Amino acid sequence: MEACPYSKIKRLGFCIILFFLLANFSIAQNRKNEINTLITKAQQYKFKDWTKAENFLNEAQKQAKAPEELGDFYIEASKIYSETNRFDIALDYSRKAYNIFYKTSPQKIAEINDMFAFVYTQLNDTPKAIQYYKKLLAEHIKNANTYEEIKTYNNLGNAFFVIKKLDSSNYYFSKALTRLDTYNKPELKVYVLANLGKVASFHGENTKALDYLERAETILNTNKIENPKAFSLVYFYLTNYYNSVSLHDKALSYVKKMEQYTNKSNPNFVYRDLLWATYNTYFNQKDYKNAAYSFKTYDSIREQLNIEEKAVSVERTKLKHDYESQKKIDELLQDKKQSYYIASAIFLLLCIIISVLAVINYRNKVSKLELEKLLQVAKTNQLEIENHMKEKQLVYKSIEQSKIEEIFKSIMEQIDHLKLKVQNQKTVDEISHIILEIKTNMKTNSWEEFEHHFVNIHESFYKNLEAKHPDLTTYDRRLAAIILLKLSTKEISNLLNVTPKTIENSRTRLRKKLNLTNTQADIYQYLNSFTNY
Repeated sequence: MEACPYSKIKRLGFCIILFFLLANFSIAQNRKNEINTLITKAQQYKFKDWTKAENFLNEAQKQAKAPEELGDFYIEASKIYSETNRFDIALDYSRKAYNIFYKTSPQKIAEINDMFAFVYTQLNDTPKAIQYYKKLLAEHIKNANTYEEIKTYNNLGNAFFVIKKLDSSNYYFSKALTRLDTYNKPELKVYVLANLGKVASFHGENTKALDYLERAETILNTNKIENPKAFSLVYFYLTNYYNSVSLHDKALSYVKKMEQYTNKSNPNFVYRDLLWATYNTYFNQKDYKNAAYSFKTYDSIREQLNIEEKAVSVERTKLKHDYESQKKIDELLQDKKQSYYIASAIFLLLCIIISVLAVINYRNKVSKLELEKLLQVAKTNQLEIENHMKEKQLVYKSIEQSKIEEIFKSIMEQIDHLKLKVQNQKTVDEISHIILEIKTNMKTNSWEEFEHHFVNIHESFYKNLEAKHPDLTTYDRRLAAIILLKLSTKEISNLLNVTPKTIENSRTRLRKKLNLTNTQADIYQYLNSFTNY
């Protein structure tokens, strides 16, 4: 008896569908392997040849087709960009990965939150980093992930140390050490002990600090730990400790050890810390020549890292991320409302179609008007935030430049004083050469740079102020600009290189020139009236 033709067609159709499914799976698997290979190559070249590493990343992104493939690529790429100090791009990729996985994979979201916390820590946005670390801690405890739990305790301890909450910092480090009593991870224990030593040293508990740091060093020397960052961290804290107890030769020996584990081929935070420790040690030893050279290199690396400007770019990305997160919440709420409206419309359609259409039309118009108002408010808020970030960046740069100039002047004075005591003419010539090199590299136009950036932010301030008060001196106008940035008296005195008492007297004279002496008017509010955004 012949088989039914319909059954043959059915079996043939099933075979064709199965063939296509297997073929697509094979193609997807090959594509995934290719993406992973390109990312691995980017990892290998990230410190050797960044151009080549970035080309591998771009090619991997082109290969990623499915949303999950693209999301996995964003996570791995953000790690590479953060490891090479490109935090704005790392945060943007983390945000894109979050948008892909926020509904489907809690495990991926935890990994992305870890990246958010790390980037915000490196950019000194500690409160934001703490928020993400606490989310991660709850997730790791819930999933009984001991290794990540201990890491997060350690990260929280560092975050609270940065904002000078030492009790909280010591609490989280101690929690991490307690968990390590029953969880054998030598490298992780090195980090925790080193950080506990740092906190104890800050408290002035030298015996306890040295005990923690020596325990960490012992673990490094007795275990096969290959991570150079672990060695660098312990030696950095030991250097700081021995400098704090005036054992500078001992401190210098740990500087030399730290050099062996520091990558100097590109600007990075470990290299920056090494240079700062080197400068402090030579300075304490009164070896001013090597101290000056170390500080010059440190200043160059600090500028190349350029954290302040990156923070501005990251702030924009962060605002975009927060906006998109809120937008997704609004979309979910809107979906619920829309379902309710559709059900209501079907019911009301049986009663009176015309009324329903009129109501829908009216609501659409109202929603459109409200949306336009919200967009306008959002644009205004964004402009205010950008101006605030520019002001913040200007203040940081100005104060930091002032501090750097003070350090250079202090070094020059001490070298000059040393020069008077030296009898050997050759040595005097070498010292004179060092002084000349420092003077050549000193930035003397910091105030002109300040005013240039200030005018870019408040372009009409000086013009409006001079129109109302033409008798103000150049010093008065500078003081008015600084007051507008809400700097404290101490910060203003550092910036203008005068005493706080002089600043108070200058403020009083400025109020008099602005005709505010016998009024209750706030000088900041009055000066702010001359800005025009």
